[in-house]
Amino acid sequence: MIKFTKERVLLLYQLIVEATGGTFGIRSENLLESAIEAPYQTFD
Repeated sequence: MIKFTKERVLLLYQLIVEATGGTFGIRSENLLESAIEAPYQTFD
């Protein structure tokens, strides 16, 4: 399984912004980290 890191996600985001236009920036690094880790959290 490929696990995305915060650095990889930000790099992909930067490449998409450069290709399509817009401004680069995120509101909250904590929310980004939470979203990246969400699929790996388990209950029980």
